[in-house]
Amino acid sequence: MKNLFYWAVSKAKSGNFTWLNLVFKRVLPFNAPHGIKIVGLSESQVSVVLPSRRSNRNHLKGMHACAMATACEFCSGMAVLIRFDMADYRLIMNRLEVDYVRRPGAGNCTAIADIPHDLESKVNAEIEESKEGVSRFVLPSRLLDAEGNVVAEAQVHWHVKPWSRVRHRG
Repeated sequence: MKNLFYWAVSKAKSGNFTWLNLVFKRVLPFNAPHGIKIVGLSESQVSVVLPSRRSNRNHLKGMHACAMATACEFCSGMAVLIRFDMADYRLIMNRLEVDYVRRPGAGNCTAIADIPHDLESKVNAEIEESKEGVSRFVLPSRLLDAEGNVVAEAQVHWHVKPWSRVRHRG
C-alpha cells in the first residue's frame, strides 16, 4: 500500500488526483461518507473540496460544523504527509481547534493548507533538541465557501516522532 500511496502522490503532483483520492477513500474510511476530494497538491499547498450534499449538511440545511472540521483536518494532514514519510515518522494529530467565522454560502467548500518551506528543518531540529525525540507543531488550514469567503479557520496540532524513537508500536 505504501508504494501505491507514493505513486499516487506523484500522479497527484502532476494534476491527476484520481488515484490518491481512491487510496484515501480506502485507508481513511471515516472520511469516505463526506466525499472529500484532493484537488490541489504541491510542495507549498494542499487543497481539498468538501461537497455540498445532504450527508454534509446540518438541520438548518447549511454545511455541518463537523464536516467542515474534518475537511480542515484532512487538508492539514495531507500537507504533513507531503513532507514526512510515514515509514520514517509516526504522525499523530493530537488537537484540533476550529473557529467558525461565518455561515458558508451555497455550494461546495474548499479547505486549503499552506506548507511552510522550512517545515522539515524546524521539525527535525526540534526532534533533535527534544528529550523525547518529538516535534509538536501547528499546521493551520482554512475553509472557503464557493464564493471564496473564509468560513472556518483551523489550528491543527501535530505530533511527529521518528519511528526509531517510538517505544511501543501499535
